[in-house]
Amino acid sequence: MQSCVTRYGQITLIAIFAFSTALVYAQTGLESNLPEAGFGPQAQSAPTIHVYSRETIIDVLVTDDKGKPVRGLTRSDFTIEEDNKPQPIRGFYEYDKGAPPEPARTLPPNTYTNATTLPANGPVQIIYFDIPCICSYPPGSDPFSATAAGAPIIRAKKYIADYLRTMPAGTQVAVFAYRCDYGLRLLQGFTTDGQPAAKAVDDLVILSAGKPPNGDPIAAADQIAAYVAGIHGRKNLIWIGRPLPVMRDGGVAWSVGAPPDMAFVHRLMDTYDTFAREQIAIYPFNAEGCCGLGFETLRVEEIASETGGAAIYNTNDYKSAVAKVVDDTSHFYTLSYIPPRVIDDGHYHAIKITVDRPGLHLVYRNGYNDEQPSPPDAVLQAHLDQGPMRLGALPSTQLLFDLNMQPKSASAPAPPHAKGAPYNAQFTFDSTQITLTESPDGARTGSIELDLGVYDSFSQLVASRSQAFKITVTPAQYNRFLRAPIRLSLAIDLPHGQLTLHAGLFDIIANKAGTLEFPLAIPKK
Repeated sequence: MQSCVTRYGQITLIAIFAFSTALVYAQTGLESNLPEAGFGPQAQSAPTIHVYSRETIIDVLVTDDKGKPVRGLTRSDFTIEEDNKPQPIRGFYEYDKGAPPEPARTLPPNTYTNATTLPANGPVQIIYFDIPCICSYPPGSDPFSATAAGAPIIRAKKYIADYLRTMPAGTQVAVFAYRCDYGLRLLQGFTTDGQPAAKAVDDLVILSAGKPPNGDPIAAADQIAAYVAGIHGRKNLIWIGRPLPVMRDGGVAWSVGAPPDMAFVHRLMDTYDTFAREQIAIYPFNAEGCCGLGFETLRVEEIASETGGAAIYNTNDYKSAVAKVVDDTSHFYTLSYIPPRVIDDGHYHAIKITVDRPGLHLVYRNGYNDEQPSPPDAVLQAHLDQGPMRLGALPSTQLLFDLNMQPKSASAPAPPHAKGAPYNAQFTFDSTQITLTESPDGARTGSIELDLGVYDSFSQLVASRSQAFKITVTPAQYNRFLRAPIRLSLAIDLPHGQLTLHAGLFDIIANKAGTLEFPLAIPKK
């Protein structure tokens, strides 16, 4: 056994277990309901994990010469090349807005999930107001400069609110805002009702005397990606302001400083790699009205093409421009293939897609950085107010899980250190979500962490529990591992009264998270 310091500064134990042996409860104090511990030797070996974790997914918008969506294409109509080399198409799906939604899942009593906080499928529209820092900092700065910098955002507010009030039925939209003094805020969660979304935009304050800069724009983009990860399919990010520059192959596509901050560059590469995995297309929105081509125009055009979106600029009819984005993405094709490399190489790879019919126009992301999953972000750790386990933080849906909270049996003796009501928190999640690394002998290992943070009515942390696990799967166990859900439990003593519980599931290898927050009332004895 090995000890480590957790997020809450306490000491916990890493329970090391294999699926062929039982967990040692007496040593760890951990309760687990892992199904079928000890998969039989009859299970056959499966393909390497690369088949499941390295699939490249691309959304393709196909229109005719009149800009109308083209329906009815088949897998054989498409050709994919990566770095000028043809790739077999592994997955193919045609999405149409008229497709029926997935039915809602009924949860057992006392069970909560982060899988129902979002629409099940895309496309969805994410409105993102990226407010210039000069609009809110420093207090007492030149009001003329602040007003000039904020004028395009104020103009964009009107266009966006006007669109939301008249958006087509069934359109799924969420609204975010970022300011350097307070970071990222979710103004309106996903909804098909444009009226509250429009009011949230109307109420957004652009010009104010703000606090010193504390937010991190890359961390904000990462939070949005983690929030929408549970949505299958395309996500359109309508970025009002100045989008983060695209990085290629560790180099600077557009200047970010002289000399460039390479830590900044690699964080941007990681962020855009996450956007690619989560099928997020950026639509840069320049609300300055009609203007000529220039450096900024070329910059936003590249950002749009690299992510599969389109730049919105050089027009005064922005309401119609946003409506066109929604309409154009109501029909698309999703293609996937397995990259030819065994491991991530950290380089940029160009993608080319063609259709064997003349006169069609295709829009898709034209490349990606093949980045290895990065370790937890040191900048995020410094900005604890933006961390995934912060009270009120956006739920992360990169990992989906159910959490069942049950009081322990009254017959079970309470431990001598108990300071409240003993509860059992059971996490249940799909094993295929977990990233495994493969050793030369074919064994696969993963590393996950469960976290619980409990806050009182004064937003004070009053209880916490954290546990890390190492998963080991032999080749003979692998097929059964992929088919069975994983159930793990944490015991925690909860104070009496009205509480808020924040739960987290973390894949340490892939740096992915699933989080959930909900109220919980613990009655007195």
